[in-house]
Amino acid sequence: MTTAALPEQAQDRPRSGRWARMRPVLRGLLAVALLLVTAVDALLTALIGVRPLVPLLRSLAAVLADEYRAGRVGAIDADVIEDDDQSEREVRR
Repeated sequence: MTTAALPEQAQDRPRSGRWARMRPVLRGLLAVALLLVTAVDALLTALIGVRPLVPLLRSLAAVLADEYRAGRVGAIDADVIEDDDQSEREVRR
């Protein structure tokens, strides 16, 4: 018994194949672009005499991503309360 592919399935296969082939190419192009941006950043900041901006932007992006993920799932920031009163810490028997 043979089965015929539906027209929708036949159209999806070449697209996924194209994306599967293009994904490594796009990642490579992105890596080269990031390398060039990092090199230009290092050169310009060395000429000006300030710290490179790329590490600062990476850490800022990491903080923003963490805050976004926490906000998306509804996490609440913990409040740390420091109590300097020693009398309450002691155990009374």
